[in-house]
Amino acid sequence: MRTGREPLELPLPSLLDVIYAWWVEGGTEKDVAKFRTALETPPASAELEGREEWSDEETDESFAAAMGGMQRAASR
Repeated sequence: MRTGREPLELPLPSLLDVIYAWWVEGGTEKDVAKFRTALETPPASAELEGREEWSDEETDESFAAAMGGMQRAASR
C-alpha cells in the first residue's frame, strides 16, 4: 500500500497479500495466529466434499468481473 500503486489494479493474489498485511500489521503473534485460524477454518456448515475447486484464473476472472460491476455502479 505504500508503493503508490492503486490496490484494485493489482492481480488478485497480490491484492489479498496487501489486505492480509494491512490486517495483521501491528498485531501480536497471538492475534495474528488467531486471525489465521479464523481465516483458514471453513464454516461448520460448509459442504466441502465433492466440491469443484476453482483455478487461479477463474478466481481472478470472477474477481475482475465483480470489481468491474462495482466500478460501473460507483460511476453512476
